[in-house]
Amino acid sequence: MLSLKKFYSEIKARKIRKRLVIYLSSSITVLGVVNLFSRIYDFPFVFFNCVLVALLCGIPSTLVHGWYHGLKKKQRMQKREIIFHTFIFVVAAVLIIRTAGTSRISLLPPDAKFVAVLPFQNLNDSKEDEYFSDGIMEDILTQLSKIGDLKVISRTSVMQYKNTKKNLREIADELGVASILEGSVRRTGNRVRITSQLINARSDEHLWAETYDREMKDIFEIQSDVAKSIAAALHAVLSPNEIEQIDNPGTENLDAYGFYLRGRDYFYNYTNQDNERAIELYREALKVDPNYALAYAGLAEAYGRKIYYDYSQDWSDSSLTFSNRAIELNPNLAEGYKALGDVYNVSEDYSLSLIQYLKAIKLNPNYAAAIANIGFTHYKLGAFDEALVWMKKAMMVEPGSARWTSNVAVEYYNLGFDSLATVWFQRAMALQPEFFFPKVVMTYIDIYAGKYDSARATIKNLLESYPEVPPILETAGDIELLAGNLKQAKTYFEKAALNSSFRSESGIKLAYVLTKLNKRAEAKEILDENLADEADDLAHFKEGNNAYFIAAAYVISQNYKKAIQVLSRAVELGYRNYRWFSVDPMMVPLRNNPEFFTLAAKLKSEYEKMRSRVKTENL
Repeated sequence: MLSLKKFYSEIKARKIRKRLVIYLSSSITVLGVVNLFSRIYDFPFVFFNCVLVALLCGIPSTLVHGWYHGLKKKQRMQKREIIFHTFIFVVAAVLIIRTAGTSRISLLPPDAKFVAVLPFQNLNDSKEDEYFSDGIMEDILTQLSKIGDLKVISRTSVMQYKNTKKNLREIADELGVASILEGSVRRTGNRVRITSQLINARSDEHLWAETYDREMKDIFEIQSDVAKSIAAALHAVLSPNEIEQIDNPGTENLDAYGFYLRGRDYFYNYTNQDNERAIELYREALKVDPNYALAYAGLAEAYGRKIYYDYSQDWSDSSLTFSNRAIELNPNLAEGYKALGDVYNVSEDYSLSLIQYLKAIKLNPNYAAAIANIGFTHYKLGAFDEALVWMKKAMMVEPGSARWTSNVAVEYYNLGFDSLATVWFQRAMALQPEFFFPKVVMTYIDIYAGKYDSARATIKNLLESYPEVPPILETAGDIELLAGNLKQAKTYFEKAALNSSFRSESGIKLAYVLTKLNKRAEAKEILDENLADEADDLAHFKEGNNAYFIAAAYVISQNYKKAIQVLSRAVELGYRNYRWFSVDPMMVPLRNNPEFFTLAAKLKSEYEKMRSRVKTENL
């Protein structure tokens, strides 16, 4: 028997270590090539696993072959060596077969749990059946979105593929998903036939399919069964609470369900008239089923929408009442908490709003609107870095939203990452070419860079298409204000205020320009209007940006002590627009004030902390 020293000498002599190193490095290269081609040509993931098993089994054969044939003199293959290699070959074959034949999870791509539910085909001809088939699709989507182990694309992003001629691979690439559910709906009398199939869009492989031919009363059971079957096909883990939510239809009354579906269909049209029709239909649903929590949540959202459509009265109380009633009837209803969060957001109670949105996404992890609103709320609180995190999460669920794509860009812009902001703004404009908001914000990138001519060219084009839109007019005014063209700035600010309100940022900027142009009486009239309701108690301020411009109004009025107090409150509430603050001519009279200097240092420090986080965490 060889001694340990002799054995080591033999290993060196037969160059076994060198053979092993060459084999391992070659194996790593092979695995890299296999991985590359698997990604390019969408080979099943199991192919990579099988190659890995084969290469691992080759290690002992490499060692044995080196032992017997590592010396310079020729050595014939011995019987025991043949037996060993045969044994290794059999073991490798068995392991490869077992790897290829294991559960389907090995056949699924890594992103299989990214799912899109396409609009179901309506096999009937009537409009009534059209909203019904859309409603079935959306309810299945909603049920799936409650499963935290899945990433489900939102309704807004998938509805663009209704009646599309694009193939599944194209749709999957555009939405960034691997699995797609498609189906059809046909109603005949009191019966419904629903076909659905889950497809791996990368390989065109059917992962699951089912046809349901049932009575209409079974519609809720079908939706629940589809959601759980898809979760099983994708090996998603469901918690007991998720199962309970999926099995809860909200109502057993088909008439109430029908009214709700129609109301929701009108609500998504986003017009004042259709919003009123949605309210009528939600109320009809509640007449049939007074305990239908989802209909109350629908009413809460619709009344929340009325806040922007109808200024004749404050609709917040109605929205608040219906939100609380929805939650009272169903404490696990994500839609109820989202609607409640919206109410608090409008009321500028951002901390309370954030609590409700977080409750909503805990119950429905893929609730795109709630996720985006969390980002917006962090933005309002001055946490631009955290807002960026949530805006990107919203983009994963709703990749087709130009609005939320631009919101990601806004956070990069707020933190001074202009190149990244420009890339995201361009994405937003590609999604929705007529969307003017990205161009407005990109104008400020030119303004801060001192490129006034470029900024003017952009705004000129926008004003030709949207001559009366206040944000565009205010931006035009900001260009001239910072460029020192006060008369031209006055023209734009005045028009912006006339089209919105003199109690606004545009109004306060107009008052500043008028003061500089020695039109102090006109300026005082506007300032008095903006400061009319201001009290000594600073607690009434709830939002940092509003407080900042009231502070500016006090500066223009030469009440510097009050201006510092309100400015301090603005920073406390989360005012973090350091870029505007650094160039704002309205704040010039305070620049030698020690308290102002302290506030400026604090604001810059918070701004730099957020920038540092974005860089460190590669957000």
